Amino acid sequence: MARRNIVERYSRATVEKRVEIILDNYATFNRILDGYEKSLSIVIRNERDFNRKKQLGESGIRVQTSNINDITAQTAIENVTIQEAIHDGDWRTATKGSDNIFEHRLEIETISQMRDDYDIVTGQLSVLLKEEYDLYLPYINKEKNCFEIAEDEGLSLDAVRMRLHRYRGIVKECSIPFMESIEKISLSKCA
Repeated sequence: MARRNIVERYSRATVEKRVEIILDNYATFNRILDGYEKSLSIVIRNERDFNRKKQLGESGIRVQTSNINDITAQTAIENVTIQEAIHDGDWRTATKGSDNIFEHRLEIETISQMRDDYDIVTGQLSVLLKEEYDLYLPYINKEKNCFEIAEDEGLSLDAVRMRLHRYRGIVKECSIPFMESIEKISLSKCA
């Protein structure tokens, strides 16, 4: 899956596909979202800066004023404010003064949903028995591949693949009802 498009693809995916996206990217899922949030905050900040300058009628020539401002500190504070708003799912604060409010709102709401769904899937890993969990977790965390697990456990490669597939199915089956419940609640809010 193209990681740079993960938020867009996730927003259009079915509940079943969303669980698969999470499990396929489990080891790096939160880091991918953190990186997306940071990049999105930079885009929004630049839109705000451009709009602010346009509104002031900036000619491109800097003129010294009596106000001494720390532009670097202001930029850092604005970056943190935007990033925190995105992380908290507060699209109103995050998109204030930006151009593409509808597009950014969708991205921010999707990121928030992705984090909630990830927590659900992580929680449902606990339905696996201890020996199943101990076998499956290193695999989805990309700590071990099928060959290493087979060697460590003294199992055939096909046996390991079948078990991993079965464990994935269990986690998926247990996650879907929770994710569907949240989706129904979200849809009823829109109605």
